[in-house]
Amino acid sequence: MSQATMTKPSTSAKSTYDPYASMDGQDASASSYQADSVPAEPQYKLVIDENVVEKISSKAAQKIDGIIDMKGNLLSRVQEGLGGNDKTKGVDADVVDDKNTKLDLDIVLEYGKSATDVFDQIKKVVGQDIKDMTGLNVIEMTVNVVDVMTQDEYDQKNGNNTDDGQSGYSNDQ
Repeated sequence: MSQATMTKPSTSAKSTYDPYASMDGQDASASSYQADSVPAEPQYKLVIDENVVEKISSKAAQKIDGIIDMKGNLLSRVQEGLGGNDKTKGVDADVVDDKNTKLDLDIVLEYGKSATDVFDQIKKVVGQDIKDMTGLNVIEMTVNVVDVMTQDEYDQKNGNNTDDGQSGYSNDQ
């Protein structure tokens, strides 16, 4: 029977894999040279909050003839009932990425106005205001006409008084 003899490898010979090779003075100076030679560039990023997009959209839509109001949710009605004002009422925005946004608008259409004409105006005005103020492109917009009423009906419903102080009474008596 023969015996296998194990010999200790020679310590004077360098192995092919050296896990500490990168820690040599020569390699460290080369890597530090590369890091020092590349100038650090600052990174800038503009972040637009969805609330801002909603507020801009709401203000832009209210400028359009044919929209009596934006229809808010329960929270909006509670805020208005307490004397507050919901600046994002009737708008839901989703900022998709740093260049694009999606919008859902709930409007009260003025009776007698063309919904398609109002819709075209909304696309133009709201889309342009969003682009001008934030740089975001509106890639999707859904306009929900949730109610239709005359300006007089709206004023009565909301307790707005448009005459000379005689709420609900005519002066021709």
